[in-house]
Amino acid sequence: MPTLITPFPPSSHDGGGWVTRQLIEKHKYEKISYRKNNTIKKIYYAALGCITLPFIHPIFTRFLPLWQTRNKITNTHLNFSQTFGMVFFRKNCTLICHDLQYHRSFMLKCWARWSEKLLLSHAKKILVLSERDKKIVTRYYKIPIKFIENIGPFLTQEIESFTSVTPPNSKRIVFLGSLSRPENLEGIKWFVKNVLPSCPDIEVHIIGALYANHGIAHPQIKHLGFVDNLEEFLSSTDLMIAPMLSGAGIKIKVIESLKSKTPVLGTKSAYSGLPKPSAAFISDNNEHWIKTLNDGGIFVFPHKR
Repeated sequence: MPTLITPFPPSSHDGGGWVTRQLIEKHKYEKISYRKNNTIKKIYYAALGCITLPFIHPIFTRFLPLWQTRNKITNTHLNFSQTFGMVFFRKNCTLICHDLQYHRSFMLKCWARWSEKLLLSHAKKILVLSERDKKIVTRYYKIPIKFIENIGPFLTQEIESFTSVTPPNSKRIVFLGSLSRPENLEGIKWFVKNVLPSCPDIEVHIIGALYANHGIAHPQIKHLGFVDNLEEFLSSTDLMIAPMLSGAGIKIKVIESLKSKTPVLGTKSAYSGLPKPSAAFISDNNEHWIKTLNDGGIFVFPHKR
């Protein structure tokens, strides 16, 4: 049985915790190793990674304690990019990719993409969460397709199709995601600027970590931070919005909402790797969003998995 190493414990309430929980539920692991860090520890391990693998971008060495690098256990699953540096110290590593660095824009991104390509080329196998990511790993990172597997459908097989669900002029709407992540902040800013002014009757609750300079202030926006029971909150919500304009892979926030039987109004990027809903609930056009929010619509998955 393989060993799982992940920077996100299963108790974590973000997308990383969801992936860890799904892997544990659907795989049999001999051992599971994770570490919950505070800011000081993150800096310490980032510095340790830079010393251990100075030619690799620090993104991939933030979960690199020396005792684990010396332990050359075979058949290891390295979950998320923070753990990928261990591929040089362990045999037969499988890398589980989510949020590939190819999509991200940040300082020294060319170095990060070069590092990611090098690390992926040393893996025994690569697991991705969407067909789009599978194509990117093959096309841009030049990894032969025989080494890549899309496990997105496997992780989301419990999601049921929706039929004949009509949001009743939805008033209780939620946006799920930390505004410290650029893609979330970009999406909600687009929504506030281009959609919200034409939907005066709705109120949007933002769930997730906040930071002081997020720049989102609007009388129809309520910042809730974290809630005690996310599943219960989503179940009592009329609609979730996912105005994601960038990034790829499966959007965990969309999955969590669909599992709670809550319809999602999203962009094409938000539904990447998932069955597409009826046309009323997937669009990159702000006028389309306005019409759905004001008039409602029928939410239907065209097929079951």
